[in-house]
Amino acid sequence: MTLNFIKETNNFMQKINFSFLFIILCFTNCSNNDKNSHKKMIDILSQKEVDIDPETNFYANKERLSWLQKEDNFKNISQKFQHQAVIANEMLNAGFTIRAAELFNDLLFQIDSLKIFPPKDFILGIKDMLAITYLRIGEETNCIDGHNSESCIIPLRNGGIHRNKFGAENAIKIYKELLSEDPSEYVYRWLLNIAYMAKGEYPEKVPSKWLIPQLIPSDTIQFPEFKEIASKLNIDQIGLAGGSILEDFDNDHDLDLIVSSWGASDQIHYFENTGKGNFQKKTQESNLMGITGGLNMVHADYNNDNYPDIFILRGGWFGDSGNIPNSLLKNNGNGTFTDVTIIANIFSQHPTQTASWGDYNNDGWIDLFIGNESSNKSMNQSELYHNNGDGTFTEISKNLGLNISGFIKGAVWGDINNDGNIDLYISRLGQINLLFVNEGKEKNWKFKERSSNAGVQEPINSFPAWFFDFNNDGWQDIWVSGYDNSSGHVAKDYLGIVHKGESPRLYQNNQDGTFTDVTSLSNLNHPLLSMGSNFGDLNNDGFLDFYVGTGDPDYRSLQPNRMFLNINGKFFQDVTFHGRFGHIQKGHGVSFGDIDEDGDQDIHAVMGGAYQGSVYQNALFNNPGNWDSEWIGVKLKGNTSNKLGIGARISVETTDGQKIYRTVSSGGSFGGNPFREFIGLGKNKNVSKIIIKWPSGNSQTESGLSTGKWHIIKEIKN
Repeated sequence: MTLNFIKETNNFMQKINFSFLFIILCFTNCSNNDKNSHKKMIDILSQKEVDIDPETNFYANKERLSWLQKEDNFKNISQKFQHQAVIANEMLNAGFTIRAAELFNDLLFQIDSLKIFPPKDFILGIKDMLAITYLRIGEETNCIDGHNSESCIIPLRNGGIHRNKFGAENAIKIYKELLSEDPSEYVYRWLLNIAYMAKGEYPEKVPSKWLIPQLIPSDTIQFPEFKEIASKLNIDQIGLAGGSILEDFDNDHDLDLIVSSWGASDQIHYFENTGKGNFQKKTQESNLMGITGGLNMVHADYNNDNYPDIFILRGGWFGDSGNIPNSLLKNNGNGTFTDVTIIANIFSQHPTQTASWGDYNNDGWIDLFIGNESSNKSMNQSELYHNNGDGTFTEISKNLGLNISGFIKGAVWGDINNDGNIDLYISRLGQINLLFVNEGKEKNWKFKERSSNAGVQEPINSFPAWFFDFNNDGWQDIWVSGYDNSSGHVAKDYLGIVHKGESPRLYQNNQDGTFTDVTSLSNLNHPLLSMGSNFGDLNNDGFLDFYVGTGDPDYRSLQPNRMFLNINGKFFQDVTFHGRFGHIQKGHGVSFGDIDEDGDQDIHAVMGGAYQGSVYQNALFNNPGNWDSEWIGVKLKGNTSNKLGIGARISVETTDGQKIYRTVSSGGSFGGNPFREFIGLGKNKNVSKIIIKWPSGNSQTESGLSTGKWHIIKEIKN
């Protein structure tokens, strides 16, 4: 046994806290009931919050600030100035923006008054951070305080223009200085244009040599505006990065909403749709107080009681300190939820923010794959929890050939070969992506990795992913986006300049186990710093469109969230500016759903970043409708299959012979659509028949279904 191994083992043992030991004892000494399980999880989460180590947790910014301010052992003035810059930066991250600006300015004043000459890069770095601090002050003053439907949506106009221009004015002054020093820095150029826009002076007063004129809608695309109405609906929750799920949790037919925020003390929130045009917050009434954190959430009906349950994912990006348990919330069917993680035997403590529900063996009980994050310092194997059908799960990943590791950011189920068995696609940050093909019952439900043969390994730095049939040919395609971009790459892309940013990949299914990269042909070769994302049909034409939440923890990642409209399965149009989707706050969980029952899909998006000060209001983009297109709604109820029909294939044939294909799922890997399928039919279309291929293998045909309404279809045994 080596000395390093002994040290690593000792460090690991020190990290096992009282909460974890308590839970081990409970498995043998405590009564296994839902109430105890719920309370124990709340106690564990509370203890995890107490145990935060500010030295290693770079997102516990207020705690880090307090820790950093205690340091005063400096050998020289250079060290003192460097530490002061670190303190100011942590103030920005913690949300103390005015104080951060004062400290950055004080540092520049001291350097000037003492007539000392630190390295040029140090001065430029201070000015860089001071400029973005001023921009953030402008956002806090105008977009968070005094928030309105135009806030932070570019091109900024009307109520989106800053009333208090102090932050934007000071940012402009500094960015001009920085660009004079380095005209080739496109991050500064991008942020200068945003600052002028905040003042209401874009494009007229932007110096021509630094203008990015493409930040307005083009005249060649016609698309209506979606209005942001979250505050009107009482769902403009302020928080950090987190998940979004639109689903009918109480089975009253309208869509409810649940959102999370990833801070250790951030409360999850449940909003019940009143059916009268708004929502009521029912967090306390739903028994969710004390259920905190969660960068993402995925939902399903794990116990087949017809009420959707929720799985909360925690610890992602935290590395060694990400040993925070996930939560399985059982929907009790009476407006309340109970954390049953412990008694369901699905308790684990690995850093993650991605998981996917799917019935890998078609036994009628939905299973769960969790993609954990491994690094050079910490190995966290991914997990496949087999549903035992009695309210408990068994981890069996290695038995199935799913021995998966890596820094996993996306995991999704889909059937690539139409054999009725779901396959698994894995998006990994910094490594090739993986495709595990389900070999079926004959091979004892083993999986075989086929990404190389299938041609779906890129991008290397990837994040969200999903399966969908973008061209309506009856075969599921793959979309996976990149996570290696900056605002400079985005600026160059709008200017038509060659850049080194990572574009997403759209892989078209060749119907033979392989895929073709059609990203460029589909007009999707743009740098997208993607996290939250999902898809739906904006204009009811039968082709799936998608919305991408963008940005990273860096405050300078003020990039517009993007919307892409599918044009007849041939290519995608960027309608971000036309539809007023260009929100420049950090975009995370995304869900599509018809929240007001008016026959079109709306989009909910969680906004907010990773640092404690990077909070923002969540958004709801209301679909203006008037598409002159028909639609039909299908809600499945499994019999032999799982109750929500997850994984079922739906084929809709219109009276003029058009076929539209859907697979029942929650959509993308970062956000949750409802499991009922809203299917656009295009103009003047009626439905001839609907064919459903259930996960059980049963197939049934329904005819005589009217458009413009929802239909509940129950599985019939063949």
